[in-house]
Amino acid sequence: MPRNLLFATACLLLALFRPLSAASGFAGEFLALGAGARGLALGSAYVAMANDATAAYWNPAGLAALADRQLHLMHAERFSGLVDHDYVALARPGHRLHGLALGLMRIGVDDIPFTRLQDPGRPLGPDNRPLIASTETSADYALYLSGGHRIRPRLAIGASLKMIYRSVGSFSAYGFGLDLGLRYKLTSGILLAANVRDITTTPVVWDTDTTDRIQPSALVGIAYTTTLAGGTTTALIASRTGGEATDADATRRLNAGIEYWNRGLALRAGLEETRQAFGIGLRPHRRISLDLAYLQHDELETTYQLSATFHF
Repeated sequence: MPRNLLFATACLLLALFRPLSAASGFAGEFLALGAGARGLALGSAYVAMANDATAAYWNPAGLAALADRQLHLMHAERFSGLVDHDYVALARPGHRLHGLALGLMRIGVDDIPFTRLQDPGRPLGPDNRPLIASTETSADYALYLSGGHRIRPRLAIGASLKMIYRSVGSFSAYGFGLDLGLRYKLTSGILLAANVRDITTTPVVWDTDTTDRIQPSALVGIAYTTTLAGGTTTALIASRTGGEATDADATRRLNAGIEYWNRGLALRAGLEETRQAFGIGLRPHRRISLDLAYLQHDELETTYQLSATFHF
């Protein structure tokens, strides 16, 4: 194994096996909602395939494979408009760093009712019902400053510095975190990748003198690409571990996806645990890519996610 690959792998493993017990349970789950309709339509199994502006989120090592400058815009109103989910990123190839990106994610819930009792001095009852005192907004922002670099023709590494801002009504919090990524071309058509998120157990400090801590987690995956029926087919498998990535049976999340490209049209399908995803991609112009994702949910309404990428 080449020395640089051994060193990069050791760093990822050391980050992955850090103690996780000191972190808050679900403090960073808003960061797990994904970015870009293409990756989400593939069941969020995008860690090994990401080589566009959304790689700032999925795996910064993928930025080393950027072919051109890109502006990416994504919007969704999740679960029948309950949650606004937006992502915008600007990426470009570089020299010292082979890919650079600036990305911003926003998750927002508007018009949350804050209530109070008619008479706060009396217990809740038929004659003392809750009243809506005000409506507030909850918003979470994550700013990604990311770079990817090829240290060997087959090996790339990357990092994302994250700045987090959270607000609920009049309360707010700030945090800083670091993600590290790796991408390795095993052979023609096969890519291996990993992205270790929040390796420093990201602190999120509230103005109420309390601190949440986002647990480290790792997203690992493989992508296999081949020619089929006159087009290109890519199959992906990924898994997330750490953080709050286990269910009641302590099983790890498994994501899978498949994409078929032919003459400017892409068909996609994915599976994230038991939730299905579908999508299409269009390239109406060599400088424009349009993507649509349809995401199912076990208990809430389905979501349509739309992305546009401009190449220049």
